[in-house]
Amino acid sequence: MNITVAVILVALSVVFGLIPLLLTARFRKQAGVLGNVLYPRPRGRVAVILPCKGIDPGFRDNLQGFFDQDYPFLELVFSVATADDPACAEIDALIEENAGRVKACRIVAGIENVRAQKITNLLRAVEFVGTSADMLVFADSDLRPDAGFVRRLVAPLILPQVGATTGYRWYAPQNTGLGSILRSTWNAGALPFMSDSKRNFCFGGAMAIRKSVYDTAGMTQAWDRTLSDDLMLTVKVRGLGLETQFVPSCVAVSHEGSTLGQTIEFTNRQSLISKVYFQPLWWGAAIGHSLGCLFVVFGLASLFSWLIGGGTSALIGSACLAMVPLQWVNALWLLGAVREMLPQLSDSLAKLKWHYMFAASLAPFLSLINTINSLFTNKITWRGIRYEMRSPWETVILPSVRQKEKEAPVLIKK
Repeated sequence: MNITVAVILVALSVVFGLIPLLLTARFRKQAGVLGNVLYPRPRGRVAVILPCKGIDPGFRDNLQGFFDQDYPFLELVFSVATADDPACAEIDALIEENAGRVKACRIVAGIENVRAQKITNLLRAVEFVGTSADMLVFADSDLRPDAGFVRRLVAPLILPQVGATTGYRWYAPQNTGLGSILRSTWNAGALPFMSDSKRNFCFGGAMAIRKSVYDTAGMTQAWDRTLSDDLMLTVKVRGLGLETQFVPSCVAVSHEGSTLGQTIEFTNRQSLISKVYFQPLWWGAAIGHSLGCLFVVFGLASLFSWLIGGGTSALIGSACLAMVPLQWVNALWLLGAVREMLPQLSDSLAKLKWHYMFAASLAPFLSLINTINSLFTNKITWRGIRYEMRSPWETVILPSVRQKEKEAPVLIKK
C-alpha cells in the first residue's frame, strides 16, 4: 500500500471519528439552551393516550407515573387491542385506585389487519377523545414519567412554529449483560440529533401535538395503513412547514433488560422502519456506520500486516485505529449529557462507564448488521405480530402469526 494513501486514510478516519464528538458537544450546548427556556404554564386540555399490550417490566409503576402528573386538565386514555389482554386488569385496578384524582378510561380498540396494532390502538383512542382535548400526548407504557413530564412536554406547543414536541427514551440497563448495554448504547446514538429541529424526529413513546395540527396534517388518514406512528407524524408535521422541538427534560427512562438476541431484533426493526419511513435517517446511519467499521477493520488489518511483515505504510495505516479511542471519548461525553438530564441515574451510569465505552466500539458493527438486514427484507416482528412494510402507506399483517378472527372495537368508559 502506498504511504500517501495510508496517510490520507488515517486523516479521514480521524476526521470521521471527530464528527460524533462535535455533534455531541453541539447537543450538550443546544440541550442546555432548550432546557433553560421558560414557557408560560400550559392550561389547555390534554389527553394522554397510552397504547398497551401485555405487562411490561415495572408496568404498574410506569402507569402510576401518569396518574401522578401535576397537570390539572388531564385525561388518560388507555387503549388495548382485546378485552382479554393481561394489561386490562392492571389498568382497571389503577383507574379504580385513582378514581376522583384523574379522569381516566380504558378502551378496547379491536383488531384491524391493515396497519400496526399500535396504530389501531392510537386511532381508536383519538376517535374516542374527539374534540374534548386541545393537545394530544402519545406515550409508551414501558416509560416511567416524573410528575412534571406532561406539563413540560406540551409547554413548547404554545409557539406557533412548533408543530410537535418530543422526548426520547433512555434504556436503563438492569444488568451488565452485553445485550442490555449494547441496546442502550445503540439507542443513544440518535440523541445528538434530537436537539436539531431540522434533522430530528418524533419519538413515539413521548410526543405531543396540538389537536388542530393533528387534524390539519391529516394524521388519521396518514396513519390508516401504516406501521410507524412517530416517523409518519414527523413527515406530516414537516409537510406543514412546522418544527419538531425536542424537550430534554422529557427523556424518559425504560427500566428493562435485553438479551443480545432481543437487542438485534429491536435494532433490526428500528433500522427497517427508518428505511421505509424516514430515509435520511437510514442513509445517514448506513453510510456513517459502514465507513466507521471499514476504518476500524482497515486499521486492524494494517496492524496485523505490520506485526507480520513490517512496513511503514502498514504502520501508518494502523493509526486508523484512532477511531476507537475517539468512540470511547464520545461515549463518555454523551453519557455525561445523559447524567445531566437524568440525575436520578447519575450514580448508576457512572458505574457503567467502562461497559458503555466497550459497547461504543461494537455499536457501529451492530448498525452495519442492521443495514445489511434491511437491504433484504421489509418484514419485522413487533410484540408477537409479523408485519410486512410494502410502502410508507401500506402495511400488511402476515396471517400465519396473527389472530384470524377480528374483534370488533369496543369503548369502555370507566
